[in-house]
Amino acid sequence: MPTEAGAAQSRRKGGAGRSDTARKRMSRRSDKTGKTGKFLSRRLTRGFLATTAFGVLGAGVSCVLTLSYCLRDHTDQQIVQNHHFRLQALRAGNGLLPAMDGSASVVIDAKGAVRLSTGATSLIGNRPIPAAELRERAAFGRPAAVADRSARAMVSRLPGGTYLVTARSTASDEATVKTLVGIETAISIPLIAVLLCGALRNSRSVLAPLRDLSRSARRIAEGSDEPLERMPVVTQPLRELQGTADTLNYLLRRIEEGSVRHRQEESRLCELVGAASHELRSPLTAITGYAQLARLGGLDDPHRLDQAMEQVEQETSRMTCLVEDLLLLARASHGRILEQRPVDLAELCVQAVADAQPPGARRTVACVVESATHLVAGDRRRLEQAVGNLLANICVHTSEDTSAEVRLHLKGDRHVIDVIDDGPGVPETVRERIFEPFFRAETATAPGPAPSPGRGLGLSVAAAVVQAHGGHIGLEPSERGAWFRVSLPALEGRRRVDATPPVALP
Repeated sequence: MPTEAGAAQSRRKGGAGRSDTARKRMSRRSDKTGKTGKFLSRRLTRGFLATTAFGVLGAGVSCVLTLSYCLRDHTDQQIVQNHHFRLQALRAGNGLLPAMDGSASVVIDAKGAVRLSTGATSLIGNRPIPAAELRERAAFGRPAAVADRSARAMVSRLPGGTYLVTARSTASDEATVKTLVGIETAISIPLIAVLLCGALRNSRSVLAPLRDLSRSARRIAEGSDEPLERMPVVTQPLRELQGTADTLNYLLRRIEEGSVRHRQEESRLCELVGAASHELRSPLTAITGYAQLARLGGLDDPHRLDQAMEQVEQETSRMTCLVEDLLLLARASHGRILEQRPVDLAELCVQAVADAQPPGARRTVACVVESATHLVAGDRRRLEQAVGNLLANICVHTSEDTSAEVRLHLKGDRHVIDVIDDGPGVPETVRERIFEPFFRAETATAPGPAPSPGRGLGLSVAAAVVQAHGGHIGLEPSERGAWFRVSLPALEGRRRVDATPPVALP
């Protein structure tokens, strides 16, 4: 016992150490989660700022380019109109008409010397224009920018090898574009600053519920090993995060259920080990006592030796049955104990009833089979053990004058075995635990000799065998006595109801 207590204490300490380690690890993860939330806020803000700045600057550049193109196109149209008007006048012999709209026109010979001029000739320049450039511009046929001047000019070839050059200033257009750039700059910078502040505030308000969820998760993780608390309800500003909170609450509920189920399994395992140890201790104590008595010479008498060996054999048989039942329960939980052969339940029930009432017994056990064919696929020996355990439960927990009945019938595609007695029945308080290993229910019996208490494994073994066959076993409600019902799937190809009337077998 001291060893077991020390081991239990060591396990508790180890569990506590692991729990503390898990809490520290969760705390570190929560810190990382908080930092991640801040980093996410910064990334969202930067992304929003970059997108906004790109949009504002893109819109401004588009406006500037559009205005510049429109002004240049308008200037080119005026240049072409004035150029064609003066070109027609020169060809008609009217000379070079004066420029009244701020444009300039000159007639240049092939050597670049100016023959005629009108308007602000400074737009074209004072130096002679090379003949090659004149030919190139004349072939171009459209206005083009003048080098080193805020002007655009158009060149056409005249008869006699001279060229007409018409130019117009673009200084006002450039000033208009610069004014627009200044206005857009003055508007865009404050706009981007306002949007940046709005993005920072919006990101903080949007991520505030996420930070609250992180803090709640950290508090739940640090509170205890069982997540009994739940995530808060998210209302504003994002209701979409409520889905995340609901998912986390569902996860916490599943963890809590798993923790409770794990504790229940550990408790049942401890109870099972304790009960098994208690059941094994009695036969081992008896066997050890007889062995020590024999070694001390207390069994020299042959008669006493035979009695001792008979008792040892009984205790050994009892211990063997207990170990086999425990092994059966362990194997049944993994489904590794069954054969798959046709088994006739009618024959099995008749044999079980015959074994349950030996010659001279006061107890009456009847068997009623409601059809001729009851075939299932399974392990005959284990099914016999299951039905036999149900009948043995009646023999153990009821008086000798208690009558019982075994009914076998087909319900749909399943064979049903009802084991009914008119004894005191099973109390309502223990019905849910009646199939647990080593569970013993205290029942009120009729006057007479006290029944044997049993080991508490009969019903649990029967339940394990039935469930391993794909069936179901349960305790049905009854006005008097206990009513156990076993349901097994019928064998394929034999799922039919015979028209034969019920047959009562002794």
